Amino acid sequence: MSTAQQNYRIGALLGSLNGAGAEKTILTLCTEFARLGHQVDLVTLTAHADYPLPDNLRQIVLSTSNKKKARPELTRVTQEGNYDFFVTSKPEFYDAIQAKKKVCSVHITPTAWITDPKWRFLKRASKVLRLRRRFRNKQLIALSQGIKDDLVNNLGCRPANISVIPNPYQIDEIRSQAALDGPLPEGEYIVYVASLNKRKRQQDLIRAFQMMNAQNLKLVLIGKGNDEQRLRSLCDQLGLQDRVQFWGWDANPYRLIRNAQLSMLASEAEGLPRVLVESLIIGTPVVSTDCPSGPKEVLTGELRPYLIKVGDIKGMSAAMTKALTQYPDLSTFDGNRYAVESVARQYLELAFNGKQT
Repeated sequence: MSTAQQNYRIGALLGSLNGAGAEKTILTLCTEFARLGHQVDLVTLTAHADYPLPDNLRQIVLSTSNKKKARPELTRVTQEGNYDFFVTSKPEFYDAIQAKKKVCSVHITPTAWITDPKWRFLKRASKVLRLRRRFRNKQLIALSQGIKDDLVNNLGCRPANISVIPNPYQIDEIRSQAALDGPLPEGEYIVYVASLNKRKRQQDLIRAFQMMNAQNLKLVLIGKGNDEQRLRSLCDQLGLQDRVQFWGWDANPYRLIRNAQLSMLASEAEGLPRVLVESLIIGTPVVSTDCPSGPKEVLTGELRPYLIKVGDIKGMSAAMTKALTQYPDLSTFDGNRYAVESVARQYLELAFNGKQT
């Protein structure tokens, strides 16, 4: 039976509605499932929320975020829910979920996030082994081909168990939000929307920004995180305290992207970074590190020159300077493969018609 002719009970598990990429992806996906007429529950480990809960979703908050204690409660909740389909971004809870069909969406390139240097072989090998155990024998959704390659080549997952389906984007909503009025930085600026943590490598961007001959520009960092004080100290050391603005969390970063001269990604590891696609949808030029994985699958063709090696501060500065003066026309950017309607349909086809993507 076609998925469009039947309504299903669908559930999803998140840690919270924290303002981060995985949470935004699952929330967008669930909102579309509900719009299609399915009954959707969003199960979270805590009640913390940066993103508002849409009216068409029901939230179930577990009584504990402790992994050991949450597992039996999650089993009970999912048994009572009688779900036809369940999505989680947390592989450690996969086995506790009771549903007719279930998938684990993988939002990062797993081994790219191992921080131990390669010469510490035994420690790295131990972490790889733990990752193998975490992801093996599960039905997986990889947000990019790079994630799938990592799961197969480095973690020994079976290719037949992995589908590649990108992040979902509410394209019309993003463009609508981008056009709204709201507070903006003064003057022209470059923007980076990301949590303030070491993996996002804002420090590289700050140093690259200092190297640019662009005294009329500001650098605006959108987000929050435990690396903020260190980054502020770096700005003080470089004499950039008046040119780098820490904007904090903003529920509508799209207007900030739309009004920026340039959008940046400086990260050392991703899955399929949302901000790249969002910026292109809005029509703002993007420069990104060629980190594992995702950016090179988004910035293709004429956009490929705006990919730079992770940690290449001089290359980043040069690419930013070039992007400010010459950038391909983005009016023809085709974001259809990222549209939430297409992505939700692929999830439902996989779940109920068994069609691998």
